[in-house]
Amino acid sequence: MYSLEDIKGRSESKDEFVVGYTDAMELLSLFEQSNTQVLGWEGWLKYENGKFGHSQKYQGTADLSAMPNTSAIALIKSTIMQAHTEWQEKPEVSNVSLLFCIATNT
Repeated sequence: MYSLEDIKGRSESKDEFVVGYTDAMELLSLFEQSNTQVLGWEGWLKYENGKFGHSQKYQGTADLSAMPNTSAIALIKSTIMQAHTEWQEKPEVSNVSLLFCIATNT
């Protein structure tokens, strides 16, 4: 299990949590344990040249702030798992990594 600081250190953004699948799932577990409100997620693409873009296929969720936090986290986990599985089977773009930008109220 990684700490929040470990995951933050691996984030592709210093302002947001933009992480790979394993870190995203761990992060959501940490947020659930600490009762940190999670607002949603969106898919980011990281290209071989280091540039980033937004996924057209994996746009994530809308603002979930009106949902109970445990329900929001459960929805986010399931939709990230689905996106990851689909990406593994057939990536939206070749030679690109799918990352997950997870938004919180902090």
